[in-house]
Amino acid sequence: MKNQILLFLLFVIINTTLKAQEVVSSTFLTSYNLEYFTQELEISFSKYGVDLYRVNYTTSSIEGTLDTASGLVCIPHIEGFGLPLVSYGHGTVDSRYDVPSYLSFEHSLPAIYSSIGTVCVAPDYLGLGDNDGIHPYVHAETEASASYDLIVAVEEFLSVEMNIGLNNQLFITGYSQGGHSAMALHRYVETETDLEVTGSLPMSGPYSISTGMKDLLVSDESYDYVAYLAWTAISYQEVYGTIYPNNDITQFFKQPYADIILKFQNEEASLSEINEELIDSLIAIEGGSFPKLMIQDDLLNAILTEEDHPVNIALRDNDVYDWAPTADTRLLYCMGDDQVAFENSIIARDKMNENGATQVVATDLNPAYDHGECVTPAATSFVFFLLVFADLTSTSELATTDFVVYPNPSSHQFQIKSDNLPSIFSVEVYDISGAMVYQNFNANTRAIFETNLRSGTYILQLKDDSGKPLGFQKLLIQ
Repeated sequence: MKNQILLFLLFVIINTTLKAQEVVSSTFLTSYNLEYFTQELEISFSKYGVDLYRVNYTTSSIEGTLDTASGLVCIPHIEGFGLPLVSYGHGTVDSRYDVPSYLSFEHSLPAIYSSIGTVCVAPDYLGLGDNDGIHPYVHAETEASASYDLIVAVEEFLSVEMNIGLNNQLFITGYSQGGHSAMALHRYVETETDLEVTGSLPMSGPYSISTGMKDLLVSDESYDYVAYLAWTAISYQEVYGTIYPNNDITQFFKQPYADIILKFQNEEASLSEINEELIDSLIAIEGGSFPKLMIQDDLLNAILTEEDHPVNIALRDNDVYDWAPTADTRLLYCMGDDQVAFENSIIARDKMNENGATQVVATDLNPAYDHGECVTPAATSFVFFLLVFADLTSTSELATTDFVVYPNPSSHQFQIKSDNLPSIFSVEVYDISGAMVYQNFNANTRAIFETNLRSGTYILQLKDDSGKPLGFQKLLIQ
Protein backbone atom coordinates (compact mmCIF):
# COMPACT_ATOMS: atom_id res chain seq x y z
CA MET A 1 0.00 0.00 0.00
CA LYS A 2 2.83 2.41 0.88
CA ASN A 3 4.47 1.83 -2.52
CA GLN A 4 1.18 2.46 -4.28
CA ILE A 5 0.78 5.77 -2.44
CA LEU A 6 4.32 6.81 -3.37
CA LEU A 7 3.73 5.95 -7.01
CA PHE A 8 0.48 7.90 -7.00
CA LEU A 9 2.20 10.95 -5.46
CA LEU A 10 5.03 10.69 -7.98
CA PHE A 11 2.46 10.58 -10.82
CA VAL A 12 0.72 13.67 -9.43
CA ILE A 13 4.01 15.57 -9.04
CA ILE A 14 5.16 14.77 -12.58
CA ASN A 15 1.86 15.69 -14.15
CA THR A 16 1.43 18.91 -12.21
CA THR A 17 4.88 20.11 -13.24
CA LEU A 18 4.02 19.65 -16.89
CA LYS A 19 1.85 22.08 -18.77
CA ALA A 20 0.28 21.98 -22.17
CA GLN A 21 2.26 23.02 -25.24
CA GLU A 22 5.80 22.41 -24.08
CA VAL A 23 8.55 20.13 -25.35
CA VAL A 24 9.24 17.32 -22.89
CA SER A 25 12.16 15.78 -24.76
CA SER A 26 13.92 15.99 -28.11
CA THR A 27 15.92 13.41 -30.05
CA PHE A 28 18.21 14.20 -32.95
CA LEU A 29 17.33 11.85 -35.81
CA THR A 30 19.44 12.69 -38.83
CA SER A 31 20.86 15.48 -40.93
CA TYR A 32 20.55 16.00 -44.68
CA ASN A 33 23.09 18.19 -46.45
CA LEU A 34 22.14 20.48 -49.29
CA GLU A 35 23.43 18.07 -51.92
CA TYR A 36 20.91 15.47 -50.74
CA PHE A 37 18.09 17.75 -51.82
CA THR A 38 19.61 19.26 -54.94
CA GLN A 39 21.33 16.15 -56.32
CA GLU A 40 19.59 13.04 -54.95
CA LEU A 41 16.07 14.48 -54.84
CA GLU A 42 16.73 17.02 -57.63
CA ILE A 43 14.95 19.82 -55.75
CA SER A 44 16.39 22.82 -57.52
CA PHE A 45 14.91 25.34 -55.09
CA SER A 46 16.50 23.87 -51.96
CA LYS A 47 19.05 26.18 -50.36
CA TYR A 48 19.96 24.58 -47.03
CA GLY A 49 20.75 21.31 -45.36
CA VAL A 50 18.26 20.26 -42.70
CA ASP A 51 18.44 18.71 -39.21
CA LEU A 52 15.56 16.47 -38.15
CA TYR A 53 14.38 15.97 -34.55
CA ARG A 54 11.71 13.92 -32.87
CA VAL A 55 10.11 15.93 -30.09
CA ASN A 56 7.73 14.70 -27.42
CA TYR A 57 5.42 17.49 -26.31
CA THR A 58 2.39 18.00 -24.14
CA THR A 59 -1.04 18.17 -25.69
CA SER A 60 -4.63 17.22 -24.89
CA SER A 61 -5.95 13.68 -24.94
CA ILE A 62 -9.33 12.75 -26.40
CA GLU A 63 -10.81 13.33 -22.94
CA GLY A 64 -9.17 16.75 -22.67
CA THR A 65 -6.58 15.71 -20.06
CA LEU A 66 -2.85 16.39 -20.30
CA ASP A 67 -1.11 13.94 -22.60
CA THR A 68 2.21 13.59 -24.41
CA ALA A 69 2.54 13.11 -28.16
CA SER A 70 5.38 13.02 -30.67
CA GLY A 71 6.13 14.95 -33.83
CA LEU A 72 8.85 15.79 -36.32
CA VAL A 73 10.70 19.12 -36.37
CA CYS A 74 12.82 20.02 -39.41
CA ILE A 75 15.28 22.89 -38.99
CA PRO A 76 17.34 24.37 -41.83
CA HIS A 77 21.03 25.00 -41.27
CA ILE A 78 20.57 28.64 -40.25
CA GLU A 79 21.03 30.25 -36.86
CA GLY A 80 19.53 33.34 -35.33
CA PHE A 81 17.12 34.33 -38.09
CA GLY A 82 13.40 34.94 -38.24
CA LEU A 83 12.08 31.95 -40.15
CA PRO A 84 8.60 31.14 -41.47
CA LEU A 85 6.88 28.15 -39.85
CA VAL A 86 5.20 25.38 -41.83
CA SER A 87 2.80 22.87 -40.28
CA TYR A 88 2.46 19.68 -42.31
CA GLY A 89 -0.29 17.12 -41.70
CA HIS A 90 0.60 13.60 -42.73
CA GLY A 91 -1.72 11.28 -44.62
CA THR A 92 -3.20 7.95 -43.60
CA VAL A 93 -0.45 5.68 -42.33
CA ASP A 94 -0.15 1.91 -42.21
CA SER A 95 0.69 1.38 -38.55
CA ARG A 96 1.72 3.12 -35.33
CA TYR A 97 5.29 4.03 -36.23
CA ASP A 98 4.70 4.74 -39.91
CA VAL A 99 4.82 8.45 -39.03
CA PRO A 100 7.04 11.49 -39.72
CA SER A 101 9.01 11.44 -36.48
CA TYR A 102 10.03 7.84 -37.11
CA LEU A 103 11.28 8.82 -40.58
CA SER A 104 8.64 7.04 -42.61
CA PHE A 105 8.15 8.26 -46.18
CA GLU A 106 5.98 10.98 -44.59
CA HIS A 107 9.08 12.83 -43.37
CA SER A 108 10.27 13.66 -46.89
CA LEU A 109 7.94 16.57 -47.63
CA PRO A 110 8.55 18.37 -44.31
CA ALA A 111 12.29 18.04 -44.90
CA ILE A 112 11.98 19.46 -48.43
CA TYR A 113 9.87 22.39 -47.21
CA SER A 114 12.48 23.10 -44.55
CA SER A 115 15.33 23.04 -47.09
CA ILE A 116 13.81 26.12 -48.71
CA GLY A 117 14.38 28.08 -45.50
CA THR A 118 11.46 27.31 -43.18
CA VAL A 119 11.03 25.46 -39.92
CA CYS A 120 8.60 22.63 -40.64
CA VAL A 121 6.73 20.69 -37.96
CA ALA A 122 4.71 17.52 -38.53
CA PRO A 123 2.67 16.04 -35.67
CA ASP A 124 2.30 12.27 -35.52
CA TYR A 125 -1.24 12.81 -34.05
CA LEU A 126 -2.72 11.06 -31.03
CA GLY A 127 -2.55 7.28 -30.96
CA LEU A 128 0.47 7.17 -33.27
CA GLY A 129 4.20 7.43 -32.71
CA ASP A 130 4.95 7.76 -29.01
CA ASN A 131 1.31 8.31 -27.97
CA ASP A 132 -0.53 5.25 -26.67
CA GLY A 133 -4.05 4.12 -27.47
CA ILE A 134 -6.21 4.10 -30.57
CA HIS A 135 -5.55 6.80 -33.16
CA PRO A 136 -8.63 9.06 -33.54
CA TYR A 137 -8.55 8.84 -37.32
CA VAL A 138 -9.99 11.87 -39.18
CA HIS A 139 -11.07 13.36 -35.86
CA ALA A 140 -10.92 17.10 -36.44
CA GLU A 141 -10.63 18.28 -32.84
CA THR A 142 -7.57 16.24 -31.88
CA GLU A 143 -5.92 16.70 -35.28
CA ALA A 144 -6.15 20.45 -34.68
CA SER A 145 -5.04 20.35 -31.03
CA ALA A 146 -2.10 18.01 -31.68
CA SER A 147 -0.97 20.26 -34.56
CA TYR A 148 -1.46 23.57 -32.76
CA ASP A 149 0.15 22.44 -29.51
CA LEU A 150 3.23 21.31 -31.44
CA ILE A 151 3.48 24.74 -33.08
CA VAL A 152 3.37 26.52 -29.72
CA ALA A 153 5.73 24.07 -28.01
CA VAL A 154 8.32 24.21 -30.78
CA GLU A 155 8.47 28.01 -30.87
CA GLU A 156 9.83 28.16 -27.31
CA PHE A 157 12.03 25.10 -27.90
CA LEU A 158 13.65 26.72 -30.93
CA SER A 159 14.30 29.97 -29.12
CA VAL A 160 15.74 28.42 -25.95
CA GLU A 161 17.47 25.30 -27.24
CA MET A 162 18.40 26.15 -30.83
CA ASN A 163 18.88 29.93 -30.85
CA ILE A 164 16.42 30.18 -33.71
CA GLY A 165 13.61 32.68 -33.89
CA LEU A 166 10.47 32.51 -36.00
CA ASN A 167 8.85 35.36 -37.85
CA ASN A 168 5.08 35.83 -37.81
CA GLN A 169 4.35 33.74 -40.88
CA LEU A 170 2.47 30.47 -40.52
CA PHE A 171 1.82 28.21 -43.50
CA ILE A 172 -0.43 25.16 -43.22
CA THR A 173 -0.60 22.18 -45.54
CA GLY A 174 -1.14 18.43 -45.57
CA TYR A 175 -2.12 15.64 -47.92
CA SER A 176 -5.05 13.19 -47.77
CA GLN A 177 -5.89 12.74 -44.07
CA GLY A 178 -3.35 15.52 -43.67
CA GLY A 179 -5.55 17.74 -45.84
CA HIS A 180 -8.37 17.18 -43.35
CA SER A 181 -5.96 17.86 -40.50
CA ALA A 182 -4.66 21.02 -42.19
CA MET A 183 -8.18 22.37 -42.61
CA ALA A 184 -9.04 21.52 -39.00
CA LEU A 185 -5.89 23.31 -37.81
CA HIS A 186 -6.54 26.35 -40.01
CA ARG A 187 -10.09 26.66 -38.67
CA TYR A 188 -8.89 26.31 -35.08
CA VAL A 189 -6.11 28.89 -35.45
CA GLU A 190 -8.37 31.49 -37.06
CA THR A 191 -11.36 30.98 -34.77
CA GLU A 192 -9.78 30.09 -31.41
CA THR A 193 -6.30 31.68 -31.20
CA ASP A 194 -4.45 34.94 -31.72
CA LEU A 195 -2.14 33.50 -34.36
CA GLU A 196 -2.54 34.50 -37.99
CA VAL A 197 -2.36 32.11 -40.93
CA THR A 198 -0.33 33.43 -43.85
CA GLY A 199 -1.47 30.79 -46.30
CA SER A 200 -3.17 27.40 -46.25
CA LEU A 201 -2.94 24.70 -48.94
CA PRO A 202 -4.87 21.57 -47.90
CA MET A 203 -4.31 18.87 -50.49
CA SER A 204 -6.74 16.10 -51.55
CA GLY A 205 -8.42 15.96 -48.15
CA PRO A 206 -11.77 14.51 -46.98
CA TYR A 207 -13.15 17.85 -45.74
CA SER A 208 -16.76 16.69 -46.06
CA ILE A 209 -16.79 13.47 -44.06
CA SER A 210 -20.59 13.43 -43.83
CA THR A 211 -21.23 13.77 -47.57
CA GLY A 212 -18.22 13.62 -49.87
CA MET A 213 -16.66 10.61 -48.12
CA LYS A 214 -19.85 8.98 -46.84
CA ASP A 215 -21.36 8.98 -50.33
CA LEU A 216 -18.25 7.27 -51.67
CA LEU A 217 -18.24 4.58 -48.96
CA VAL A 218 -21.94 3.68 -49.16
CA SER A 219 -22.27 3.89 -52.94
CA ASP A 220 -22.80 0.99 -55.30
CA GLU A 221 -19.36 1.58 -56.80
CA SER A 222 -16.45 -0.71 -56.09
CA TYR A 223 -13.84 0.85 -53.78
CA ASP A 224 -10.33 -0.46 -53.17
CA TYR A 225 -9.68 1.20 -49.80
CA VAL A 226 -12.36 -0.35 -47.61
CA ALA A 227 -10.07 -0.29 -44.55
CA TYR A 228 -10.65 3.48 -44.31
CA LEU A 229 -14.24 2.73 -43.28
CA ALA A 230 -12.97 0.30 -40.67
CA TRP A 231 -10.53 2.79 -39.15
CA THR A 232 -13.13 5.56 -39.12
CA ALA A 233 -15.60 3.35 -37.24
CA ILE A 234 -12.95 2.32 -34.68
CA SER A 235 -11.87 5.95 -34.30
CA TYR A 236 -15.32 7.41 -33.74
CA GLN A 237 -16.25 4.64 -31.33
CA GLU A 238 -13.15 5.56 -29.32
CA VAL A 239 -14.07 9.26 -29.36
CA TYR A 240 -17.86 9.20 -29.02
CA GLY A 241 -18.65 5.74 -27.64
CA THR A 242 -21.94 5.69 -29.57
CA ILE A 243 -21.02 4.09 -32.89
CA TYR A 244 -21.67 0.48 -31.83
CA PRO A 245 -23.38 -0.63 -28.58
CA ASN A 246 -21.41 -2.16 -25.72
CA ASN A 247 -18.19 -1.53 -27.63
CA ASP A 248 -19.04 -4.65 -29.64
CA ILE A 249 -17.66 -4.20 -33.14
CA THR A 250 -19.88 -7.03 -34.44
CA GLN A 251 -22.81 -4.66 -33.87
CA PHE A 252 -21.35 -2.54 -36.68
CA PHE A 253 -19.56 -4.96 -39.01
CA LYS A 254 -20.68 -8.36 -40.21
CA GLN A 255 -18.46 -11.39 -39.93
CA PRO A 256 -15.87 -12.26 -41.12
CA TYR A 257 -15.10 -8.56 -41.55
CA ALA A 258 -15.34 -7.75 -37.83
CA ASP A 259 -12.66 -10.26 -36.86
CA ILE A 260 -10.36 -9.00 -39.63
CA ILE A 261 -10.80 -5.40 -38.46
CA LEU A 262 -10.11 -6.37 -34.84
CA LYS A 263 -6.66 -7.56 -35.89
CA PHE A 264 -5.89 -4.02 -36.97
CA GLN A 265 -7.40 -2.49 -33.83
CA ASN A 266 -5.25 -4.81 -31.69
CA GLU A 267 -2.17 -3.92 -33.79
CA GLU A 268 -1.79 -7.50 -34.98
CA ALA A 269 -1.95 -6.44 -38.64
CA SER A 270 -1.31 -3.26 -40.60
CA LEU A 271 -3.94 -1.22 -42.40
CA SER A 272 -2.79 -2.40 -45.81
CA GLU A 273 -2.83 -6.02 -44.67
CA ILE A 274 -6.43 -5.90 -43.44
CA ASN A 275 -7.46 -3.87 -46.49
CA GLU A 276 -6.25 -6.68 -48.74
CA GLU A 277 -7.93 -9.31 -46.57
CA LEU A 278 -11.20 -7.37 -46.44
CA ILE A 279 -11.25 -6.94 -50.22
CA ASP A 280 -10.55 -10.65 -50.78
CA SER A 281 -13.41 -11.54 -48.42
CA LEU A 282 -15.81 -9.06 -50.02
CA ILE A 283 -15.09 -10.37 -53.50
CA ALA A 284 -15.48 -13.98 -52.36
CA ILE A 285 -18.73 -13.34 -50.46
CA GLU A 286 -20.35 -10.40 -52.25
CA GLY A 287 -18.78 -10.55 -55.68
CA GLY A 288 -17.08 -7.15 -55.41
CA SER A 289 -15.31 -4.71 -53.12
CA PHE A 290 -18.29 -2.74 -51.82
CA PRO A 291 -17.51 -1.30 -48.35
CA LYS A 292 -21.17 -0.80 -47.37
CA LEU A 293 -21.71 -4.56 -47.53
CA MET A 294 -19.43 -4.99 -44.50
CA ILE A 295 -21.96 -3.07 -42.40
CA GLN A 296 -24.83 -4.77 -40.58
CA ASP A 297 -27.96 -4.37 -42.73
CA ASP A 298 -30.14 -2.69 -40.07
CA LEU A 299 -27.34 -0.27 -39.17
CA LEU A 300 -26.68 0.60 -42.80
CA ASN A 301 -30.35 1.35 -43.34
CA ALA A 302 -30.39 3.56 -40.24
CA ILE A 303 -27.31 5.47 -41.39
CA LEU A 304 -28.93 6.07 -44.79
CA THR A 305 -32.35 7.11 -43.46
CA GLU A 306 -31.88 8.65 -39.99
CA GLU A 307 -30.20 12.04 -40.09
CA ASP A 308 -29.63 12.08 -36.32
CA HIS A 309 -28.26 8.58 -36.05
CA PRO A 310 -25.11 8.63 -33.85
CA VAL A 311 -22.96 7.67 -36.84
CA ASN A 312 -24.25 10.62 -38.88
CA ILE A 313 -23.82 12.98 -35.94
CA ALA A 314 -20.19 11.88 -35.59
CA LEU A 315 -19.58 12.27 -39.31
CA ARG A 316 -20.99 15.81 -39.32
CA ASP A 317 -18.98 16.69 -36.23
CA ASN A 318 -15.82 16.06 -38.24
CA ASP A 319 -16.69 18.08 -41.32
CA VAL A 320 -14.18 20.93 -41.57
CA TYR A 321 -15.50 23.07 -44.43
CA ASP A 322 -18.48 25.05 -43.07
CA TRP A 323 -16.71 28.29 -42.13
CA ALA A 324 -15.06 31.27 -43.83
CA PRO A 325 -11.23 31.44 -43.84
CA THR A 326 -9.69 34.88 -44.01
CA ALA A 327 -6.22 33.71 -45.07
CA ASP A 328 -5.33 32.77 -48.63
CA THR A 329 -6.69 29.21 -48.94
CA ARG A 330 -6.03 26.96 -51.94
CA LEU A 331 -7.65 23.54 -52.12
CA LEU A 332 -5.57 21.30 -54.37
CA TYR A 333 -6.99 18.10 -55.84
CA CYS A 334 -6.96 15.79 -58.86
CA MET A 335 -10.26 14.82 -60.43
CA GLY A 336 -9.10 11.24 -61.00
CA ASP A 337 -8.56 10.69 -57.26
CA ASP A 338 -9.48 7.07 -56.48
CA GLN A 339 -9.27 7.35 -52.68
CA VAL A 340 -10.66 10.75 -51.65
CA ALA A 341 -13.58 12.00 -53.71
CA PHE A 342 -12.50 15.19 -55.47
CA GLU A 343 -15.96 16.61 -54.70
CA ASN A 344 -14.66 17.26 -51.17
CA SER A 345 -12.68 20.23 -52.50
CA ILE A 346 -15.60 21.56 -54.53
CA ILE A 347 -18.02 21.26 -51.60
CA ALA A 348 -15.54 23.05 -49.33
CA ARG A 349 -14.80 25.86 -51.78
CA ASP A 350 -18.45 26.55 -52.52
CA LYS A 351 -19.52 26.55 -48.87
CA MET A 352 -16.63 28.74 -47.75
CA ASN A 353 -17.35 31.29 -50.47
CA GLU A 354 -21.03 31.16 -49.59
CA ASN A 355 -20.03 31.94 -46.00
CA GLY A 356 -18.21 35.08 -47.14
CA ALA A 357 -14.64 33.93 -47.75
CA THR A 358 -12.85 35.93 -50.44
CA GLN A 359 -9.56 34.06 -50.82
CA VAL A 360 -10.60 30.45 -51.32
CA VAL A 361 -9.98 28.68 -54.61
CA ALA A 362 -9.98 25.01 -55.62
CA THR A 363 -7.58 23.81 -58.31
CA ASP A 364 -7.65 20.57 -60.27
CA LEU A 365 -3.95 19.88 -60.73
CA ASN A 366 -4.48 17.08 -63.26
CA PRO A 367 -7.87 15.55 -64.06
CA ALA A 368 -6.28 12.22 -65.01
CA TYR A 369 -4.17 11.73 -61.85
CA ASP A 370 -5.21 9.35 -59.08
CA HIS A 371 -4.55 9.88 -55.37
CA GLY A 372 -0.95 8.72 -55.45
CA GLU A 373 -0.07 10.54 -58.64
CA CYS A 374 -1.51 13.79 -57.31
CA VAL A 375 1.06 14.02 -54.49
CA THR A 376 3.91 15.39 -56.61
CA PRO A 377 2.07 18.28 -58.32
CA ALA A 378 0.34 19.15 -55.04
CA ALA A 379 3.60 19.24 -53.07
CA THR A 380 5.27 21.18 -55.89
CA SER A 381 2.48 23.74 -55.79
CA PHE A 382 3.10 24.27 -52.09
CA VAL A 383 6.83 24.78 -52.74
CA PHE A 384 6.04 27.51 -55.26
CA PHE A 385 3.53 29.05 -52.87
CA LEU A 386 6.29 29.28 -50.24
CA LEU A 387 8.75 30.75 -52.71
CA VAL A 388 6.27 33.49 -53.58
CA PHE A 389 4.73 34.28 -50.21
CA ALA A 390 7.16 33.19 -47.50
CA ASP A 391 9.48 35.87 -46.16
CA LEU A 392 12.74 34.13 -46.94
CA THR A 393 14.75 37.34 -47.30
CA SER A 394 15.70 37.25 -43.62
CA THR A 395 17.63 34.04 -44.22
CA SER A 396 19.43 35.30 -47.31
CA GLU A 397 18.53 36.67 -50.69
CA LEU A 398 15.96 34.62 -52.53
CA ALA A 399 18.14 34.18 -55.60
CA THR A 400 20.56 31.27 -55.58
CA THR A 401 22.97 32.96 -57.96
CA ASP A 402 23.86 36.58 -58.59
CA PHE A 403 21.72 37.59 -61.53
CA VAL A 404 19.28 40.45 -61.75
CA VAL A 405 15.93 40.57 -63.50
CA TYR A 406 15.02 44.07 -64.64
CA PRO A 407 12.69 45.81 -64.70
CA ASN A 408 11.03 43.96 -61.85
CA PRO A 409 8.08 44.56 -61.59
CA SER A 410 7.77 44.23 -65.34
CA SER A 411 5.05 44.97 -67.84
CA HIS A 412 5.69 41.77 -69.82
CA GLN A 413 9.20 42.66 -71.02
CA PHE A 414 12.32 42.02 -68.96
CA GLN A 415 16.04 41.38 -69.27
CA ILE A 416 18.60 39.46 -67.27
CA LYS A 417 21.92 40.87 -66.16
CA SER A 418 24.82 38.94 -64.68
CA ASP A 419 28.60 38.62 -64.97
CA ASN A 420 28.57 34.94 -63.96
CA LEU A 421 26.09 33.27 -66.26
CA PRO A 422 27.18 31.03 -69.15
CA SER A 423 26.88 32.54 -72.61
CA ILE A 424 23.83 30.37 -73.36
CA PHE A 425 21.15 29.42 -70.86
CA SER A 426 17.42 28.81 -70.73
CA VAL A 427 14.70 30.77 -68.93
CA GLU A 428 11.64 29.17 -67.33
CA VAL A 429 8.82 31.00 -65.59
CA TYR A 430 6.39 29.23 -63.23
CA ASP A 431 3.15 30.40 -61.69
CA ILE A 432 2.41 29.82 -58.00
CA SER A 433 0.74 26.48 -58.74
CA GLY A 434 4.06 25.20 -60.08
CA ALA A 435 2.96 25.18 -63.71
CA MET A 436 5.55 26.36 -66.25
CA VAL A 437 3.96 29.26 -68.14
CA TYR A 438 6.93 30.51 -70.18
CA GLN A 439 10.13 29.00 -71.57
CA ASN A 440 12.96 30.36 -73.71
CA PHE A 441 15.86 28.21 -74.87
CA ASN A 442 19.25 29.53 -76.02
CA ALA A 443 18.89 32.77 -74.11
CA ASN A 444 21.69 35.19 -73.29
CA THR A 445 22.16 38.32 -71.23
CA ARG A 446 21.52 40.56 -74.25
CA ALA A 447 18.08 39.07 -74.91
CA ILE A 448 14.84 40.90 -74.27
CA PHE A 449 12.22 38.47 -73.00
CA GLU A 450 8.60 39.20 -73.81
CA THR A 451 5.67 37.35 -72.26
CA ASN A 452 1.91 37.61 -72.28
CA LEU A 453 1.54 36.60 -68.65
CA ARG A 454 -1.28 37.89 -66.51
CA SER A 455 -0.50 40.27 -63.67
CA GLY A 456 0.82 38.41 -60.65
CA THR A 457 3.85 36.90 -58.95
CA TYR A 458 5.93 34.23 -60.65
CA ILE A 459 9.15 32.32 -60.14
CA LEU A 460 11.81 32.73 -62.83
CA GLN A 461 14.42 30.00 -63.03
CA LEU A 462 17.59 29.80 -65.15
CA LYS A 463 19.21 26.57 -66.31
CA ASP A 464 22.42 25.83 -68.20
CA ASP A 465 22.48 23.97 -71.51
CA SER A 466 22.51 20.62 -69.70
CA GLY A 467 19.37 21.47 -67.72
CA LYS A 468 21.16 22.13 -64.44
CA PRO A 469 19.45 24.89 -62.42
CA LEU A 470 21.48 28.09 -62.06
CA GLY A 471 19.19 30.03 -59.78
CA PHE A 472 15.80 31.63 -59.40
CA GLN A 473 14.13 34.94 -58.64
CA LYS A 474 10.67 36.25 -58.01
CA LEU A 475 9.23 37.97 -61.08
CA LEU A 476 6.40 40.48 -60.71
CA ILE A 477 4.21 41.14 -63.74
CA GLN A 478 2.02 44.23 -63.62
